[in-house]
Amino acid sequence: MISSPLGIRLYLVALTQMVCGWTDQDVWVGQIDGGLEEAEQLAARYGFEIVSQLDPSEETYVLKRSFSPLRRDENDLGNEEGVSWIEKQIPLKRSKRQMFSWLDSHYSKEFNDALWNRQWYMQDYRPRKDMPVMDMNMVPCYREGITGKGVHVAVVDDGLEKDHADIQKNYDPEISFNYVKNQQDPTPDDADSSHGTQCAGVIAMVANNSLCGVGVAYDARIGGVLLLDGDVSDLQEGQALSHGLDKVDIYSCSWGPEDNGETMEGPKRQGQAALFKGISTGRGGKGAIYVFAGGNGKMKGDSCGADGFVNSLFTIAIASASQDGRAVYYSERCSAIMATAYSSGNVRAEKVASTGLKNTCTTDFVGTSAATPLAAGVIALALQANPQLTWRDVQHLIVWTSEVTPLRYNKDWTLNGRHFWVSPDFGFGLLNAHAFVSAARTFKTVPQLYSCRVRVSLVGNTTLSKGSPVNVKFATTGCSGSKAEVRYLEHVQVTALVPCTQRGALHITLTSPSGTRSILLEERPRDRSHKGSLVKFDWTMDSVQFWGEDPRGVWTFTVTAKDLKEDFDDADGFSEIFAGHIERVRVVMFGTQEMPQHYKGGDRKYVTRDGWGH
Repeated sequence: MISSPLGIRLYLVALTQMVCGWTDQDVWVGQIDGGLEEAEQLAARYGFEIVSQLDPSEETYVLKRSFSPLRRDENDLGNEEGVSWIEKQIPLKRSKRQMFSWLDSHYSKEFNDALWNRQWYMQDYRPRKDMPVMDMNMVPCYREGITGKGVHVAVVDDGLEKDHADIQKNYDPEISFNYVKNQQDPTPDDADSSHGTQCAGVIAMVANNSLCGVGVAYDARIGGVLLLDGDVSDLQEGQALSHGLDKVDIYSCSWGPEDNGETMEGPKRQGQAALFKGISTGRGGKGAIYVFAGGNGKMKGDSCGADGFVNSLFTIAIASASQDGRAVYYSERCSAIMATAYSSGNVRAEKVASTGLKNTCTTDFVGTSAATPLAAGVIALALQANPQLTWRDVQHLIVWTSEVTPLRYNKDWTLNGRHFWVSPDFGFGLLNAHAFVSAARTFKTVPQLYSCRVRVSLVGNTTLSKGSPVNVKFATTGCSGSKAEVRYLEHVQVTALVPCTQRGALHITLTSPSGTRSILLEERPRDRSHKGSLVKFDWTMDSVQFWGEDPRGVWTFTVTAKDLKEDFDDADGFSEIFAGHIERVRVVMFGTQEMPQHYKGGDRKYVTRDGWGH
């Protein structure tokens, strides 16, 4: 029950609001001296009523206009003696400090697919168009008619649910096969084998059918090559990586050796032969494109420098970045990483949307496994824009168009001697589909590839001891004056023979004459399978971080045996005495003799802020 006169007045004010449409815009607040009774009398003379008293100690009141014929200008009341101030209340716009809604994207209505607004990596949330692009910039390609049409992508994995409602329209049986059962149908038997179907969905989910999501290249033809079902043979691997070579443009491979921090493996004879055959004869001699995941073992101390698929001259290695553009806990680092696509960060972060088994959808696809088909889809868009691109053109375009700005708040970015930003976490940056496609349309094929074999002589002490780097310096002219001359670098491959008792302790770098320091292999604390006995570390490592540099001058190859005892709790055995030495170093430099056409306009221009770029 309302008993006080002021309470009754507040009730009547609320009732008046409902009946007469009175709003907060008819409210004033003022400070009137002399007490409540005098304030009421003074207010009444000017057509106001006191609604409530805010602070008795300061004699501050809430007033409203009355319906009295005595209504006068509030400024007159403000001029009265005893009135310190009076202000009309004006509506103010305030917003909750919450994350932007998916609906804030400029592209939120672009497609009607159920998960479209969960595909954050394809959405543009910039408040202004003059700000740097932060997403993977795919929608502008679609608006120009670039959707992957005419491009064939084979997902080499654990199978593909070919009858999935969001894939079936784009499924191509001619580029599909099951190499485990030796049959055409790549549909997996195991309910846990959804990985390949998820990869395929990222690339080629059908657009505007109200189903799961939108594939990056949603008009591309998609095939499934079932390889991963338990252990595989070199023969099977070689067959899978060359299946349908007369039709397949891109092989998307979200797999590799175990990411356990101790395995050091790569393709064997048949696998290597398949990759070489693919880049030599695929796509009518222009070369098939092989896209490989960089690996998810960083939290186990793994390095993609120990992955032979990543270190191949013929593959494009892809890393992951989180939604906020940060390096993630699982994505492996090394000098062979070419580029980055978004994926998941921590457990609460948004993930990648795709298709699942039994005609389902998912928003939980994670890791470099999810980043790799995103990259394959972007490359498919570029191949539609310019089908004449060679496998090396694609690599050059990645270097020339990938973005640094979305990933700029991470350490270890280096500006190399050709003025390309490069990172062991992200390669040359986040793939920008529209920039990639735009450059691809008029791209001039890069000059012929040459390989210069560099003689490295071991002089002086090459014995390794923990914590003490051993430097091997060597000079090269880039095979100047010979048929193998290289003036503009692409890949540099180093094969090192280092007999030692602790392979996982080896930290290996290469520094160019331009001063670019590339980490070929980081120490791996869990790699202790050979502890105490001498093992011949004989491994080829690849670096793309010298891209575009002039090879001529003095290089430095450095090996350091790291003390890893405290890096992992279970890394017992690493406190033992280390023994090892550098026995042989071989270097092959790949590149061109002529300057690529796109270099002739000057250094690459980066769309950057906060002091980045040049």
